[in-house]
Amino acid sequence: MQGLVAGIGAIALVITARALRPGETGFLISVIRPLLVVAAVPALWVLIQVLPLRVLAHPIWKSAEMGLQHPIAGTMSVDPGASIVALGQYLSVTAVALLSAAVAVDRQRAEWILFALTAAVTGIALIVLTHDLFFPGAWLAAFARAQAIDGTAVGTIIASAACIRMIERHEVRRASPPRSMPILSTFMACGAALVICGAALMLGAKREALFATGYGLFAFACMMIVRRFGLGLLAVTGMAVPALGIAVLLVAVHPPDRGTNVLLAFAGEAPPSLIALSEHMLDDAPVVGTGAGTFAAVAPIYREMDDPASGSVAATAAGTFAIELGQPMLWLITATTVGFILMLLRASLQRGRDSFYPAMGGSCLITLLLLAFTNAGLLGTATSLIAAAVLGLGFAQSKSRTVRF
Repeated sequence: MQGLVAGIGAIALVITARALRPGETGFLISVIRPLLVVAAVPALWVLIQVLPLRVLAHPIWKSAEMGLQHPIAGTMSVDPGASIVALGQYLSVTAVALLSAAVAVDRQRAEWILFALTAAVTGIALIVLTHDLFFPGAWLAAFARAQAIDGTAVGTIIASAACIRMIERHEVRRASPPRSMPILSTFMACGAALVICGAALMLGAKREALFATGYGLFAFACMMIVRRFGLGLLAVTGMAVPALGIAVLLVAVHPPDRGTNVLLAFAGEAPPSLIALSEHMLDDAPVVGTGAGTFAAVAPIYREMDDPASGSVAATAAGTFAIELGQPMLWLITATTVGFILMLLRASLQRGRDSFYPAMGGSCLITLLLLAFTNAGLLGTATSLIAAAVLGLGFAQSKSRTVRF
């Protein structure tokens, strides 16, 4: 699947680069430059992790050197091959975000992406509903379910944005009665998608996921109210409250009786054995991490004999990042995400029409950031692709094409 995503993404980037008009290319560069600069930092860090830097090498290489009685050029990563594969996966997701932004610089194409995303998340929500109603406990693995829940959570915001898009189009074209019926039918379809996503969450999500979804929807609603009524004071509140909520969640005191690390304290859906294993790995992980994509290689060392297979990720996405990339990189990624949220919400306040695109992007980032501390779904292919497409769409529509650069 990762190879398929990489191949399709590469071909699509070539086609898009050839098809973009010069004006669109210049505009695209102006809006995605900060995104590309920030996206390069984790990629460079993974490359550093696979370099033979003996000073910062993982202790496992020293042990191997002593056992083999042969010098070994150790790396930060305990498995450089797995880290290179993880880097390829990260670059594929980055390519999807770039591709989404390149396509979405045109308003009509941006609308197509929005509706395509709405259809995708509705399909994911239907999977969750089908599983919970007819096949509880069957065929949907824990990691796949976490991806489905995350996709459905983000889907409520995407479907809400699609509904707002149809309302705006109706207001623009209400003088043309023959076009009102297609708009009405599309609005009803988007509303049905929102209901399906909401129903799937209510039936299948835990309170942590519901809180993350509600906070994202709250931020999106604030932006739409501010834009609709031109409320300056509420604009400041709409930008500050989501950021404050994220900060409160990240520094919240974890349950003292369990002594759980804050990166795992909200992992309500993970098995207790995986939470315990993840916590032990967090305690032992070097400050520079064990290497991207190496959780599966290190986890067997910490497993008890009767524990089930741990899989390829920790109990939460945040915990996985802290183990593999190191806690300093985790908090850098968190701070950068908060910065992107503020940029997108601020862009929504500065736009006239289509302000819901950056508002949707910022609100989805709020939900995804909170979900990263509750489950590991963000690390799955489905969730990461949806997140990348939403981020590219939000940034592409964060500025008007009429602005002079």
